[in-house]
Amino acid sequence: MQYVLVAINLPVRNLFKQFVYRVPAARPDLTAGWRVLVPFGRSEVEGFVVRTYTEDEARHRMETDGARMGLQDVREVLAVLGGEPWFDAEMLATAHWLARYYMCTDAEAMRLFIPGKSSLRRRTVYQDGKAVAQTWEERLKPRTVLSYRLTEAGRQTLAGGQVPERSTRQREALAFLEKAAGAPATADVTVREAAAAGISAEVLRTLVRKGWAEKAARRILRNSYDRPEGRRETLVLTAEQKDAVARLKDALHGGRYAEFLLRGITGSGKTEVYLRAADEALRRGKQVLVLVPEIALTTQIVQRFRAWFGDAVAVAHSKLSQNERGDVWYKMRSGAARILIGVRSAVFAPFQDLGLVIIDEEQEGSYKQEERPSYHAREVARCRCRNTESVLLLGSATPSLDTYYLVQTGELTELRLTERPSGAVLPQVSIVDMREELAQKNFSVISRKLRRELIDTVHHGEQAIVLLNRRGFSTFVMCRDCGTALVCPHCAVSLVYHAKEHVMRCHYCGSEYPVPTVCPSCGSRRIKFFGSGTQKAEMEIGSLPGIRVLRMDQDSTSAKMAHEDIIRRFRGGEANVLLGTQMVAKGHDIKNVTLVGILAADSTLNLPDFRAAEAAFDLLTQTAGRAGRGGRPGRVVLQTYDPENEIIRLAARQDYDTFANGELQQRRDLKYPPYSRILKLGFTDKDERKALQLGDEMAAFLRLHQVQEQWPETCVTGPFPAGVAKVRDLYRFTLIVRSAVMEKVKEAVWNIPYKDRKNISFDVDPLRTI
Repeated sequence: MQYVLVAINLPVRNLFKQFVYRVPAARPDLTAGWRVLVPFGRSEVEGFVVRTYTEDEARHRMETDGARMGLQDVREVLAVLGGEPWFDAEMLATAHWLARYYMCTDAEAMRLFIPGKSSLRRRTVYQDGKAVAQTWEERLKPRTVLSYRLTEAGRQTLAGGQVPERSTRQREALAFLEKAAGAPATADVTVREAAAAGISAEVLRTLVRKGWAEKAARRILRNSYDRPEGRRETLVLTAEQKDAVARLKDALHGGRYAEFLLRGITGSGKTEVYLRAADEALRRGKQVLVLVPEIALTTQIVQRFRAWFGDAVAVAHSKLSQNERGDVWYKMRSGAARILIGVRSAVFAPFQDLGLVIIDEEQEGSYKQEERPSYHAREVARCRCRNTESVLLLGSATPSLDTYYLVQTGELTELRLTERPSGAVLPQVSIVDMREELAQKNFSVISRKLRRELIDTVHHGEQAIVLLNRRGFSTFVMCRDCGTALVCPHCAVSLVYHAKEHVMRCHYCGSEYPVPTVCPSCGSRRIKFFGSGTQKAEMEIGSLPGIRVLRMDQDSTSAKMAHEDIIRRFRGGEANVLLGTQMVAKGHDIKNVTLVGILAADSTLNLPDFRAAEAAFDLLTQTAGRAGRGGRPGRVVLQTYDPENEIIRLAARQDYDTFANGELQQRRDLKYPPYSRILKLGFTDKDERKALQLGDEMAAFLRLHQVQEQWPETCVTGPFPAGVAKVRDLYRFTLIVRSAVMEKVKEAVWNIPYKDRKNISFDVDPLRTI
């Protein structure tokens, strides 16, 4: 008798326990990696086979788990799902590593590899208004079309010349089917393909009736990116680009795990290196994964890659339907596509033979998932590259300090690009002191200098990009008599006014409320809208002569392919100013952009987080780098209330090395990452006291272990209210552990009896501690 250990695929936090099931006699081939349907309590649920057991191994496992039933009571797997295991050995190893490193369950880790996180849909059957049964069906449904293929009888009829002389159409159809059967890509013919060759559907049906052909179903792969390919440009590489490509080719030829950082100033041509590295990987029969941080950046890089590699490129992002994503996964698993370009979640795609992973703008925070499991795509990619002996290429003008530290310690190889091709120079940066603007009675979010520069830019037929990293129209609304600010009743945050819909909206839970005409506290009508978001800036900039504005933020890009549409319209000249949040700051290479405006440059500088300076430097440097990428010089207007700030000065000069070395020295002195590691624990409850009590219990537990086990350089801080103390009616508290022996800390937490409570969360290596 065979048994399997199954991880239950339920959207339940902290279900760490796995369960033993009996293998059906009809499926002795059931091994680790299959999806199965199993009984669980009174329900039937999807599960993932983690490993197989002999009878003795299963008995030992149950004894170890303290099970109260014997093997004779173990229930049987109800159904084996799919035609092959979903997980191969490499995917299983990656999922197991992810679960242990990021402190989640195996099922939570394995769900990430499934489009939509579950492959089954449950339907309830009703009779006379009562639920009488439940049925399951696969969510991922391949799209098929009717096709026809030649039978052996048809082959012999054609070869023997037995088709009646008058049946010319049938003879031509048989010959057409025979030719299709010999093609490497497909053995069948659709009605549309036959019609294009002058063969009618009626003739095909006649062949079927005579037994010379048979009906089939051809899978049609939905195209996740149905835009025309761009024009392939073969640019002359600089000496630095040639050197970088040569070293990457050597690594790919070696067939061993290797890791590189391609560090180049903005506009230095990193994409040219990516293309040639990918070309070399394909020449060696390997597949390539390209990760980009934002869906807005997929358009440009997809066009470049498709111009080189055509239909070998597949695209994955969050706007795809579950079935579209399923088709993308099928293309990569089957080898129908050789290159996958996608955002964070694309790192979990199946690959036939992975050889190269490229992570563009590797420093971006969007590669880290905030909700559980809080993985970082860069670290998952690093694990997959090690497992597959692939090359990992990280690209950035402003690498994360974690990556820069690995360069300094010799753990990865740096490739440098220090100049823009064709002699292009970095843009000239002007810093505007917004305190002087206020002194001159300019209360607008747009400085006088930026206003002049915008008008001058569009007058010369050029374009501008303006960054304001705040959505909405006004960032908060307050009564000027009693000082009451309007806050979300479910979250401890101010409501943001959105002018287009004329509503107050919470950016945490999404709740919307009508705009009040009187103060809910004192009844005053003196309601004031404070602060400026992208909607208000759009109105102000759009009022300038000759200016046409396109806005790109979360509100304007909710529709499928909206990011691409906005960039296409801007690139085509439909607008001459692109305004937006950080979506506009990275990766866009638009030759006609000669001006960049940065509004509220201080917005990320003063956050109470040890990475605030790093995030601010990255955002300012990257945004400034959008200007002057064509033949004309670029200008940047950077608005700030702190013009003497060292971070702003260094970002204006794009002096990464001075910034990084100074910031690393501070972190070394304070024992912050990368000189230590951080674990952030979160505690939530509708009762504020219970959430705090749970945090206090965990803090006491960790401090006791710190003393007993003498953990060096370990600091336990908290619990304290989270940066947003309440979200969706749940009070939130945070506990921070900073340690040089994080694996010991994690092991202690892993063994606490109450770690499986659903209101405890773990964030390993968080990007933000607030």
